[in-house]
Amino acid sequence: MGKFNLAEHIAKGVVPELGTTGGREQIEYLDIDLLDDDPRNFYELSGLDELAANIELLGLQQPLRVRPSQEPGRYVIVSGHRRRAAVRQLVEDGRGDLRDIPCIVERGQASAALQELRLIYANSDTRKMTSADIGRQAERVEELLYQLKEEGYEFPGRMRDHVAEACKVSKSKLSRLKVIRENLEESWRVGYENGKLAESSAYALAQMPQERQRAIYDGLAKQGEYPNAVRAHCVEVYGDALAAVDKIDCQTYAHGPCANRDEMRKRVMSQSPYSYSYCRQCCADCPELAKCKYACPMLADRVKAMKEDAKARRQQEQQAKADQEQSDVEQNKALWRRFGEARAAAGKTMEECFESAGISVDKPFFKASEKLERLEGPFTPGTPLPYGYNSSLYEVRKFVKLADLLGVSLDYLLCRTDDPEGLAAAQPEDQLVLNGWMPGGTLPSTDCDVVADFDLGTGNTVREPCQFFDGEFLFASTCAPIDLPVVRWMALPPVEDSP
Repeated sequence: MGKFNLAEHIAKGVVPELGTTGGREQIEYLDIDLLDDDPRNFYELSGLDELAANIELLGLQQPLRVRPSQEPGRYVIVSGHRRRAAVRQLVEDGRGDLRDIPCIVERGQASAALQELRLIYANSDTRKMTSADIGRQAERVEELLYQLKEEGYEFPGRMRDHVAEACKVSKSKLSRLKVIRENLEESWRVGYENGKLAESSAYALAQMPQERQRAIYDGLAKQGEYPNAVRAHCVEVYGDALAAVDKIDCQTYAHGPCANRDEMRKRVMSQSPYSYSYCRQCCADCPELAKCKYACPMLADRVKAMKEDAKARRQQEQQAKADQEQSDVEQNKALWRRFGEARAAAGKTMEECFESAGISVDKPFFKASEKLERLEGPFTPGTPLPYGYNSSLYEVRKFVKLADLLGVSLDYLLCRTDDPEGLAAAQPEDQLVLNGWMPGGTLPSTDCDVVADFDLGTGNTVREPCQFFDGEFLFASTCAPIDLPVVRWMALPPVEDSP
């Protein structure tokens, strides 16, 4: 038996066979009905419509390669399955002139293994193959080469090198394809074989345990993602996260595998691959325990208590926020009230006030200002003050906080007086100095005499002259703290000493 040089004959594009006689190959025209597919052809017949249109326009440019069948008068296709299928489509559409197909008939008697190798080589050069196609081809080529070796052919070197050369792929790619072929979980296999799952993603999956591959597939499907479109990087991230879950031991009730592992896997696969909150520890140590729907059922009592505490805190925060907003509304009203009282006492119109201050307002704001001054408009903490569009309680408070921090009056801060604690420059004789009611949510900025209305808790209020000292309202007569809610208060001007 002669030495079989695989590389040399692959380069020629034809695998020789024992018993082949010499002579030039010739083309014969055979009826399409006499041509049968080789049952060992595993390549998909795709793109037939495009190929048929090309043949109809230009004719069949390349003859088919066939061999005699065991059934007399019939032939088996070695190369040209797609071409025969495309021509069949045209013949059925009325192109009877294409019924006789040009073929090269191989007359030699080759072994079944050589015949199948010829089929594979012929098809691998004439079509674009998916990664799965190349994997199947490599697997079958390896099987056939071992079979030929048993039949007496000699192959120098390693078999993997011959398979890689025959399939025109690198040895490293051949190794990856073998891992995929042997280890890819069944749920992924259809997408991979259809060319929808990328080889890199399939390889990343195939290196994981089957159970983990299935968990990733089911998780992506539940997310509404098309699993076969997943990228290799995402597969690796999910795989690492699931591997971390598998390593978690129960630290609360017993040492050993976590009893909540399945739920943790679901949590991993419910999130984006770019999430940073994957399960990496026992649920008992997780900062998200109270709000996680995948929490360990053994911690149900702890979760319930944590939820109740969180609910109580939220209610307290909401109440504090509501109280603060109400206080802000009352203070906003007080500022509008004081502006209105001052404007009325000065005998100035709203237009004169805006014009004097250089405040440009439109008609809607002007109408809203008139209502707000009468305390008729809807008030919120952010309602603008009568100093222009951009004025608000929050802006006014910035000045007040600065003055309080520096321990001076606003008049001093705004250069209205040279006395850090005093009022503005002395008022002209007989000019009215106004004091207005301030809401109960506010406090005087300094110790002073005040008159205040207090809530008796019965729906009634009582008005008392009192003192404000060291952050508290005190009875004027006894200096005892007044332990009642303040509804409103008004600072009294200091009593001047008699001459």
